[in-house]
Amino acid sequence: MQLINRTIVITGASSGLGEALARTLHKEGANLILIARREDRLQTLASELQADYLVYDLEKAPEILAKTLANRCGRIDILINNAGFGEFSFLDDTSIETIESMHRINVLSPVRLTKACLPLLKEGGMIVNVASQAGKLPTPKSTIYCMTKAAMLQFSNALRLELRPKGIHVMTVNPGPIATEFFVRADVDRKYEQNVASIVLSKERLASTVVRAIERRKREVNAPWWMELSAKGYGVMPRLIEWLGKPGFDKK
Repeated sequence: MQLINRTIVITGASSGLGEALARTLHKEGANLILIARREDRLQTLASELQADYLVYDLEKAPEILAKTLANRCGRIDILINNAGFGEFSFLDDTSIETIESMHRINVLSPVRLTKACLPLLKEGGMIVNVASQAGKLPTPKSTIYCMTKAAMLQFSNALRLELRPKGIHVMTVNPGPIATEFFVRADVDRKYEQNVASIVLSKERLASTVVRAIERRKREVNAPWWMELSAKGYGVMPRLIEWLGKPGFDKK
């Protein structure tokens, strides 16, 4: 799939993987529409990349955003649902407000936005959902985050089957820890970030991998490879993987 002149919408584009994807796709000649809540950072990035942008809080009705996109560009080629957040805490220490907010942003918003954007997607288009290895390999102190990412994985798998006859492909991106601002909210005491410093993924390198996967219309991007291998092992021997992985789980 050639990306030059393709209209690509990216949510959560003002920082982290979303920003890295925007920069990489810009180099490929794509026409970008960047979406995020933080206007100052979004405006700066859009100006640098000469991209269109929309300031929008995805906790509000995504359908309104889809209507704005329809008026702005009419049709889109690729929708990248990247916005999301996590918080490392035990369930009994997690507020109901955080649980509901994480569910809205990580699950309901991308699902609703995808549904609302389906009429805008061209045949041969794509939906890219950024999930996580946490959706495959659950860990303590990530109960709600793991739940939301597992939901996005199954949503993506089912939707891929539904949209195949229409020529629209669905791909998931399932990364392990990435060196981004994700940890600022998720890991307040920075303990986990320090403990996994040697294995965190580069957002720029991951973005390049994702873009190559989009071009090849792959089913999934899983990184790092050894974490994906552990996730596959968990599906077959969960008790063994939980025992072997305990030192890693305890890093949070």
